[in-house]
Amino acid sequence: MMADVSGFSRMMGKNEDATVDLIKEFHDRVLRLVEQFEGRVVDTAGDSVFGEFDSVVNAVRCACRIQEEQAALNAGRQADERIETRIGVHLGDVIVEDYRVYGDGVNIAARLEPLADPGGICISEAVYQQIRNKLDLPMEDVGLKQLKNIEHPIRLYKVAPVREVSRDDELAQPQPAPATARADSMPTPVAVEVPGTTTIILSSIGAFLLLSPILLFSTGGVLPTGGAILLSLVFGREWARRTRRSGNLLIALGIGLASGAAWTNWSKLTNGLFLLAGVIVAASGLGGGRHQAPKK
Repeated sequence: MMADVSGFSRMMGKNEDATVDLIKEFHDRVLRLVEQFEGRVVDTAGDSVFGEFDSVVNAVRCACRIQEEQAALNAGRQADERIETRIGVHLGDVIVEDYRVYGDGVNIAARLEPLADPGGICISEAVYQQIRNKLDLPMEDVGLKQLKNIEHPIRLYKVAPVREVSRDDELAQPQPAPATARADSMPTPVAVEVPGTTTIILSSIGAFLLLSPILLFSTGGVLPTGGAILLSLVFGREWARRTRRSGNLLIALGIGLASGAAWTNWSKLTNGLFLLAGVIVAASGLGGGRHQAPKK
């Protein structure tokens, strides 16, 4: 998913300081929504945000939510303070190396974004085929398009822009009947980020392996060591995703490897190798930077 601010250069030319503040707010809000829909932000270059998702449905839902919130914010702003965003979403294989993402999937998403209408979303046919029976969205088939530096034409679809609701429109709409209880007496809901299903399953397997000597029988340390390493990978991945720092995955993995010495009861040489491997991996993670991706 590639999101970009329309007219960014024009806005910077008019009021650079105010535009920078608006872009920072835009980045923070998109980051929050991407994580809410179980994705991760790979890069925030300039006025754009590049996110990736394991679920294409979640990617499109996130894109819609971004545009909905932006339209609501624009309704309360002056014309020169409004941010119009374009979003492109594509489904495809990518190559991930040290949290950098490469491949045609990235390039196509970047090419789709400028084709979207301000406040709208442009998706590829690969995305459309996955969501057409799952999401009820107003979509327009814009036909086959030849994208720059992409070998074959791709059929594209546009999701209609979210209309800004002005104050006058809000007053003209029927207002709900007042509730019996006062609104300000109700507790404010708190958003809680729940771990994904895959994370829960892998954590359960790791915990089972770690406790296998107690639950089953003596395994010589093989299963507990495997469980410790698996748990470190799962928690390290979540840690890296939430903090957007790739090195945290290696730090967690190093701790898991080093803990193997506590579970094996093997020779001193083997335990020493576990400790050495853990220290090396964890130390390499200390220099790991934040997630990045190639520039568009």
